[in-house]
Amino acid sequence: MSNYVASLDFGSSKIALAVGEKTENGIRVVSYNDAESVGIKCGEIVKELQVIEAIGQLRQRAEEEIGEPLEEVVIGISGKFIHSSDISCKVLRGNKDSYVTKEELASITKARYNSQLDNDEVVFEAIPQRYNIDDNIGFSHDDLIGMKGQTIDASFKLFYGKKSIISRRREIVEACGLKVKKAILSPIASARAVLTEQEMENGAALVDIGKGVTEIAIIKDNVVRDVYSIPFAGESVTTDIKKVTNTTAKWAEAIKVLHGSACSDFTPENKKLILKGADNSSEGEVELSLLSSVIEARLSEIFDAVKYFIDSSEDGKKLSAGVVLTGGTCYMENIQQLASALLGQKVRIAAPRGSIASDSAETAFDAYASTAVGLILEDNEGILSHATDSNTPVIKIEAPMPAQAEVKAQDTEENMIFKEEPRQDDAEYRRQKKEAEKERKEKEKAEKKRIEEEKRQREREDKARKKESSGGFWGSLFSETKDNA
Repeated sequence: MSNYVASLDFGSSKIALAVGEKTENGIRVVSYNDAESVGIKCGEIVKELQVIEAIGQLRQRAEEEIGEPLEEVVIGISGKFIHSSDISCKVLRGNKDSYVTKEELASITKARYNSQLDNDEVVFEAIPQRYNIDDNIGFSHDDLIGMKGQTIDASFKLFYGKKSIISRRREIVEACGLKVKKAILSPIASARAVLTEQEMENGAALVDIGKGVTEIAIIKDNVVRDVYSIPFAGESVTTDIKKVTNTTAKWAEAIKVLHGSACSDFTPENKKLILKGADNSSEGEVELSLLSSVIEARLSEIFDAVKYFIDSSEDGKKLSAGVVLTGGTCYMENIQQLASALLGQKVRIAAPRGSIASDSAETAFDAYASTAVGLILEDNEGILSHATDSNTPVIKIEAPMPAQAEVKAQDTEENMIFKEEPRQDDAEYRRQKKEAEKERKEKEKAEKKRIEEEKRQREREDKARKKESSGGFWGSLFSETKDNA
């Protein structure tokens, strides 16, 4: 059996294939390659053939670098249609005097992957939140191991979505001659790659700003508490620049990367970029202050949404380690200052550095590689993810199942009885949930209204600033100083 573990990240800007191995110094990424993603939009595959061709090329490069063929990969799951819900279950143990084992808890978790959902939905991740055993309450996964008791009461957070999200990825991987070993949510993988042990324990929000999707993972006490997805990110910034400056998408992306700033206050006035083509002909001009104001407006909208989701999480106000940014867009100049001001928390920019061996492939230390590297780390250690291997049998739970029905576990060492008890069946909980949902909707409505008002205010301020400059906007394009891009 090979010592290598391969991971595949289906990103909207890049498809990445990484290969790692376990060494005395930790996980060493021996190969990292990526290719431009032309068949994926907002985390969803829209052009399968292009994706298959890109993976085929990446596989060939990786196999040449490691000197042996690849057989299976750990894949990332992302997209804008990822939902979550809370569920609890009771487990009556056959022998109350036996010690709780890691394998026993794994069996309980595996059963949650068969929780009842709509026909076109599937559970991506079942994350244990806390356990009670008999009269002892509030234990973590690791703390419960080694304890004794008759009844385990476990609370889970389920992250689920369309079956097609994972089935299409599986079909594409198999078309490339590979097998899917495991599927892990991409924001969880990114969090594992860039968060420190202190951040995962004390509480942090990982914000991965990619091309098509901004993903959030809230971690507290080494447990994934919430995962959110926002359907706009770096590509939305490029689109705004293209519209406002009346240039091409290629030029908009280039000037965003090379000259973009997230804070217009730090951008000099009366300076412009002259866009020149290959034959040295002029292809347009862009005012730097205008460029920064466009970028700031869109990023502000993204961070407003991030703040809303963090505040909506029960653990959002307990993140003493603050917010950690990763992903390609995090390299935008002054983005850290903007994020800190809007989120009201300390912010740092991170890439996979301390989590992998120092002699890993150089490109694996880049923020673009966070998800691919994290997939390898989680497959090896499983600190944050509880995703199961594709070839591991999952406990089958008959469906439909009454709230108080008992189902015998089929593959555990102990003779355990599972009682699936959705919290929604409790009358008091239903009432509280209804009130909380009403409050959430009102809060969301107010937040959207505030964001729209702030956006209109920024637009009014931009118009006022333009009027103050000599000759208005068009006059400023031909004013004093010009810098060549």
